[in-house]
Amino acid sequence: MTLKKFAAHLAAGILGIGLTAFPWPSDARFTPEEAMVDLSSSIHEYAKAKNPDFQLLGNGAIGLLEVTKDESEKSVEKLLSSLDGFLGESIFYIPKDGKMVPQDKDVLTYLDVMLEKPKARGLPVWTLDYVSGDLAEKDRKQGENRSYISMTSRTANLDEIPENGPRANKKDISTLKDAENFLILNNPMKFGNKKDYLSALAASPYDVIIIDPYYGGNLLTGEDLSSLKIKPLGGKRLLLAYLSLGEAADYRPYWDISWNDENSRPAWIEKENPAWKGAYRVRYWTKAWKTILYGNPDSSLDQILSAGFDGALLDVMDAWQTFK
Repeated sequence: MTLKKFAAHLAAGILGIGLTAFPWPSDARFTPEEAMVDLSSSIHEYAKAKNPDFQLLGNGAIGLLEVTKDESEKSVEKLLSSLDGFLGESIFYIPKDGKMVPQDKDVLTYLDVMLEKPKARGLPVWTLDYVSGDLAEKDRKQGENRSYISMTSRTANLDEIPENGPRANKKDISTLKDAENFLILNNPMKFGNKKDYLSALAASPYDVIIIDPYYGGNLLTGEDLSSLKIKPLGGKRLLLAYLSLGEAADYRPYWDISWNDENSRPAWIEKENPAWKGAYRVRYWTKAWKTILYGNPDSSLDQILSAGFDGALLDVMDAWQTFK
């Protein structure tokens, strides 16, 4: 399967359609794929310099693993060196006509081929599918057959801890490679207050927990995180913070209220993503966006590091498709 066909499938089935592409820099060597890889590499170097054990999990990066006329072998190698693990959404099941159906066989074959690359480097591959019941069990078995670690969620809201979680263990988790399971919970509002939220996370058995670094608009503290770093039966686990590389959100601390007026937004902010209200694709190669992401005390990554997170989930790495 060609990358063009794969990208079109993702755009229609996962990301939503209707995003407007902006003009790309005139330098022919400057491609949207390699610009995203360069950004992840810069974040890798910056984070590891501050904390060598900091873990980076890339979501939406599978398409960047294919060597094409716009993605060199060197760039693919740089990507593999920049991430400690790969996460893929909607790998085994996709939405169609209001229900979840098995992934297209050609697409699944393509994904398997691409994901052999990080597996060959000893990097873990994780999957996230939005299914429940019998489909969730089938999903997990498909992941196990490929040596992936799979998580399922009833909805894309990622706002709950699954009732049938993994078996608790005492294993110390120091890197993503050590993990046998993971939980992503980006929306804590169902828990009512921060105390209940943190208590529920602390009681969960997961080896890795991925959460939003903020609660109620405030950055989680070192004390908040310390209560989560030991699993119920003992053993250290990892806490990763959500960090979007390809989209800005109007509920983040960096968002200027004047940007609510479309005519007042900086040129590097795209139109709103029709699939996610309040989320806007960005020209991620620009200095303005990079300054928001990392490199100063107020930047998102620096706050994640200072809070004491063990790593970050780098999301929306497939934003390069917007600019093709």
